[in-house]
Amino acid sequence: MHLMRFGSSLVQKVILSALVAGCVTMAANAQTVYNNGTGTNHGYYYSLYSTGGSANMTFPGAGTYPGNFQVSWSGVNDVVGGKGWQYSGARTVNYNVGYANGYNNVSVYGWTTGPLVEYYVCEFGSVASGTYKGSVTSDGHSYSIYEHQQVNQPSIQGTATFNQYLSNWGGSSTGSSHAVTLGNHYNAWKSHGMNLGSSNELIFMAEAWGGRSGGINATVW
Repeated sequence: MHLMRFGSSLVQKVILSALVAGCVTMAANAQTVYNNGTGTNHGYYYSLYSTGGSANMTFPGAGTYPGNFQVSWSGVNDVVGGKGWQYSGARTVNYNVGYANGYNNVSVYGWTTGPLVEYYVCEFGSVASGTYKGSVTSDGHSYSIYEHQQVNQPSIQGTATFNQYLSNWGGSSTGSSHAVTLGNHYNAWKSHGMNLGSSNELIFMAEAWGGRSGGINATVW
C-alpha cells in the first residue's frame, strides 16, 4: 500500500531515557502487530504495511508516552510502519527518535484523496526522486521538493496511478526532539501546482526496502 520505488529540555531528555528503557517495559504494553495492520493505540492511529520478509510493530513505551512505537523488520521487499493520526490537516508533528537503523527513510508521511496523493517530509535518509520543483525552508532546514508519479502501484484505494509529493532534507538526529510544520510544506507544494485533497492517514514512520533488516523506536506527538 505504501510502496515507494526509487530505489531540548529536561522533559525531552526524560522522554529519550524512557525510549531506551522501552524494551524492559514491553510486557505492560504487549500489543503486537505482525506484517500488516492499522488501528489505534493509546489514542494514536498506527499503520504497518510490509511485503516480503517479516515485520512487526510494538508499543513498549506507550503507557507513559502514548505516541511511542517500535518497528522491527527483516529481509523486507518494502515496509512502512509508524504512528500518528488517521485524519489530520496541516498540523505540527513533533517527534523524538530513540534509535533507527536499516532504513531508507524516516519521514512524516501521509495520503490524501481527491486527488489521491502520497506525500513524504523526509527527516532521515532520502526520498529524492522525480522532477525537482524547488525548495522550502521550514523549522530551520532547507528541503528540496520533488514530484514523482507512481503508475499502477499499491495505494489506500487499491492499485492506482498517483503522484508523490516529496520534501527531502534527511539531516535529523536521534536522541532529541524535533518539529515538522506541515503547513509550510503544504503551502510550498501548492505554489508549484502540487495540490492536496482530503487527509487520509498521517504518521511519523520508517520505510525500508530492497531486502533490508533493521528497526526504529520513536515517539510522535
